[in-house]
Amino acid sequence: MKVIIVGGVAGGASTGARLRRLSEDVEITIFEKGGYVSYANCGLPYYIGGEVQCWDNLQVTDIQKLHGRFNLDVHINKEVVAIDRAAKKVAVKDTKSGETTEHQYDHLVLSVGCEPIVPRAIPGIDRPGHFTLKSMEDTASVERHIASVHPSRVVVCGGGFIGLEIAEQLVNKGLNVSIVEAMDQVMAPLDLEMAEYIHGVLRSKGVNLHLADAVAGFEESTVGAKASDVLLKSGTRLPADMVILALGVRPSTGFVGAAGIELTARGHVKVDDCMRTVSDPNVWALGDAIEVKNSAMGGEETWAVALGGPANRQGRICAENIIGKPGASKYKGTIGTNGVKLWDTTAAGVGVSEKFLRGKGVPYKSVYLHARQHAEFYPHSIFIHMKLVFDPASGKIYGAQAVGEDGVEKRIDVIATAMMAGMTARDLQDIELCYAPPFGAARDPVNFCGMVAGNIMDGILDTVTPLELLDQIKAGTFTSSKTTFIDVRTPKAVEEKPFSAVPKAQSVHIQLEQARERVGSDTALQGQLKSGPIVVACNTGVRAHVAARMLMLQGYKDVKVLSGSYLTYKVSEDAIKGKK
Repeated sequence: MKVIIVGGVAGGASTGARLRRLSEDVEITIFEKGGYVSYANCGLPYYIGGEVQCWDNLQVTDIQKLHGRFNLDVHINKEVVAIDRAAKKVAVKDTKSGETTEHQYDHLVLSVGCEPIVPRAIPGIDRPGHFTLKSMEDTASVERHIASVHPSRVVVCGGGFIGLEIAEQLVNKGLNVSIVEAMDQVMAPLDLEMAEYIHGVLRSKGVNLHLADAVAGFEESTVGAKASDVLLKSGTRLPADMVILALGVRPSTGFVGAAGIELTARGHVKVDDCMRTVSDPNVWALGDAIEVKNSAMGGEETWAVALGGPANRQGRICAENIIGKPGASKYKGTIGTNGVKLWDTTAAGVGVSEKFLRGKGVPYKSVYLHARQHAEFYPHSIFIHMKLVFDPASGKIYGAQAVGEDGVEKRIDVIATAMMAGMTARDLQDIELCYAPPFGAARDPVNFCGMVAGNIMDGILDTVTPLELLDQIKAGTFTSSKTTFIDVRTPKAVEEKPFSAVPKAQSVHIQLEQARERVGSDTALQGQLKSGPIVVACNTGVRAHVAARMLMLQGYKDVKVLSGSYLTYKVSEDAIKGKK
């Protein structure tokens, strides 16, 4: 049996290695159009910044190792340009000489990946000093430019993972960095208010953020910049000695579609759970170029997720099904677990966001909490800012997001595991996690997520998010409904960190420790509380929950806790101001 694999990197290389571990009889050939068969493309920004110092360490493996260990016939600088499905042949072009040859296959595996989006319609986008960052060759080009031009001003176009990572690394090299993003936030998988934490980190490091402002064009600089002046739609002009184009990616499937293999509207290959294309039983596909089941949503929902972890797993599954291994694995879908590190801060997420669900019209509940990454009494205890999105009826977890300086990815990994296992939001309260003061708490932040969700599902607690509150205030419904806002923080906290958008006439300060007595004895207050809904707030939501339960048990109706309270309110308010 002859298997041809188009593309190496993560998916192709893992497919070839797994095939060989399952059979010594298969003839396995890999064609890689670049000069490196398998490399850590997620590590490229860190090499430019100097955190990864050895070029060779970026290579996951090479031709010699793949041949010596797995007897794989690997060819670099060879681009597959056409597929003849009837004859089971591929046309392969040598990118150095231009020569084209044909090769026969029994099974064809497409690990073609994706390519950077470079919109040619934008004037001047191909000017010298502009770079994408997808390959080892791209990285070498950026490194040469830095060494020869010594740029001081860099404009990064795009605020996704690559854009953020390269921005961090260039700041660390002492460069002045601007990020231009057409959306109103960086890191699209996060919701706006969670991304605001990242906006704050970037600004604190001197990064100039230009949000909700797309690139309109590039021109020769009027102030002597060594690459271009970057023109924004707002009219802003940014001089740049180097431009990084991190505008997203698209699947490299032009020749695949030309062969009659079915693609989605966005150009991704359609496959089944064995990684076989729906168009041809002898053609398989995996990695960044395919569309898969969205396991966070379930049902028939699909999406395309360009991540290395899924690509590696898909390669293993693909190999097992090509060989016909008994009990061969099936792909269960992708939940999109992701993360980014920016200096001392980590932002991570899994599943879908609130804005995604809102766009789909799916019922959901969002809750926020601010829990410490380890025991509060142990040194360096700090908050993890978390958001959980779930179905309040069934408890299905749709997604989670977290930002903080320690323990962030651990909590998201736990919730990701729970999602893959089909656990509900309520089940999170019962997960038993490793505890000792240096790295956990007796009630972990994940447990707290489950407790809050369980209380909501049981009707013990109801919440309103800060964004919902601000929308009500703006729309006038907060006033017309005669809502009373109760702040149970200390007088000092109320003075120093006010809920500035809340109408003062509807705001009452009652410190938690005096709340029971005050509510029980103040007849005027009792009348006000009975006149409409009640929203209770504090700094994080913990004390507000205590006060809300007291009010509910005393017979007050329509009592809600401001989820995440002041800490989430502040980033929500800042995010809205940033949009204007």
